[in-house]
Amino acid sequence: MELATILITTTAGVAMGFINNIAGGAGVFALWAFQYACGLPLSMANPTTRLGAVGVGLFAWLGFLRAGVVAPARAWRLALFAIPGAFAGNLLALKAPDLLFRIYLACVLLTLLAQQARAKRKPASASVHAALGAPGCFLIGVHMGFAQIGTGFLCALVLLSSYSKDFVEANVAKSVVVITSSIASLTGFVLAPMLFESQPPVIAWGPAVALAVGTATGSFLASKWTVNRGSASVQRFVFVIAALALVEQVVQIALLLFSR
Repeated sequence: MELATILITTTAGVAMGFINNIAGGAGVFALWAFQYACGLPLSMANPTTRLGAVGVGLFAWLGFLRAGVVAPARAWRLALFAIPGAFAGNLLALKAPDLLFRIYLACVLLTLLAQQARAKRKPASASVHAALGAPGCFLIGVHMGFAQIGTGFLCALVLLSSYSKDFVEANVAKSVVVITSSIASLTGFVLAPMLFESQPPVIAWGPAVALAVGTATGSFLASKWTVNRGSASVQRFVFVIAALALVEQVVQIALLLFSR
């Protein structure tokens, strides 16, 4: 990798780590860096983001820990349900065409954007439905394994409904779920060429490491910022990042359709 490519990828990682810790959807920065700066096809760019996602979750957790906020054991137990989902999502990612990936991601972002718009107009209920936690984390795992982008939004939706209405507490639990699901997804992609005949490697390790350095840095810095600024600072980011990510997917879908 050339120095300029490394700098672009690492900078994208810092933005991804910081914004994903606070809200979500910033995985598009990784795809942009991998596709346009590193020249990777989507089939490789998508799996390569998982090492960066590990950095987001791990250093978010460490940042919270340094700030004196500890993830309880129940967050780790809940995160275990994301592991089988991540492996299922990996299978989808390896088989699905680019157009299906883009359409799915656009639908997810549109749904989450609508949810955030409703949340701005109507205060959320104070009730927490713990029974939604396990199936919700399984779906988070599926999404992490398949698309990764938007996992932060999905985590927020699931954890604010099933874990805690406090944004800081939910963000701490989100870091645990991201750690678990991203490690599972990364493992699945690494093992894929060994488990499936004629499956080539799907992770470009040079760009992956450069991204992970950035995501670790950005995520660690954002953890302390989130604790200090509280839930209002988290909510302000969510809508904007979802909108930007959705626009990117619509553009990519149009390009794929017109190229046929």
